Amino acid sequence: MSHVTPSSSRPKITVGVFDADESDLAVRWAARHADRVSGVLHLVHAFVWTELDVNTDPIPGMTGSGIRNAAHGLIEDALAIAREERPDLPITSEIVDGNAVPVLVEASADSDLVVVGGRGMGRLLTLIVGSKSLALAARSQCPVVVVRGQIDGEGPIGLVHHESATEVVTRAADLATAYGRDIHLVVRAETTPEQAQEILAGTSQRVALTHPGVYVGDVTIAAGASARQLVEASEGASIMVVAGERTHGPDKPLAAPRQLVTVLRFANIPVWIERD
Repeated sequence: MSHVTPSSSRPKITVGVFDADESDLAVRWAARHADRVSGVLHLVHAFVWTELDVNTDPIPGMTGSGIRNAAHGLIEDALAIAREERPDLPITSEIVDGNAVPVLVEASADSDLVVVGGRGMGRLLTLIVGSKSLALAARSQCPVVVVRGQIDGEGPIGLVHHESATEVVTRAADLATAYGRDIHLVVRAETTPEQAQEILAGTSQRVALTHPGVYVGDVTIAAGASARQLVEASEGASIMVVAGERTHGPDKPLAAPRQLVTVLRFANIPVWIERD
């Protein structure tokens, strides 16, 4: 198992490791992203069995048996996947006793990004998008990416316009720079064509001030008010960037946007949930 000490100046990309194919996809995406941003990858597996009062030790006479050994195997497999993607990427790993959401929330305190798989997590995905008290996206101290669908897309960075969020625009520009992509702006269905062009011009101007090499290429008005149509308007993007909503003041947790449940259900690309 690799234990590379990362430089504090390099972004730390933490990915939750679970026993699911979608977790493997998240590890692949996270390794690629960490490489893109010259960061380090940190693999975390939340080990719940100690809290359930079960025997996690190996079975006598059976090499490699036992639940904790299986957990180490998950981390080793994740490490192999990351190494396959980016052989020279600095990687650290750990197994932490506890439930997934609290473990990842704690890990977010010293991470620049937390990455999880979007399917195969059952209760965890429900917590991410539904629970105000335990949601990872709401409690995380850094952005969260839910990886699902296509991770090989070469399309632009899809930016879902938010009336008050500013950090989400900067994040999309940062990603466009790192990935060498344009930004494709998506606005709500109730937006008129004239308003859409004004939003496009304003976003382009804001991006040009800090990221002069990034082009905000176009704007699409969602065909309807549903989140599914918001996703369809982002078709062709490689990453979909959405803003979290802070509904109770700057010192309160971030809540997932009301439509995020549906966005994550229908999105076929990684969804980046940004704090503002």
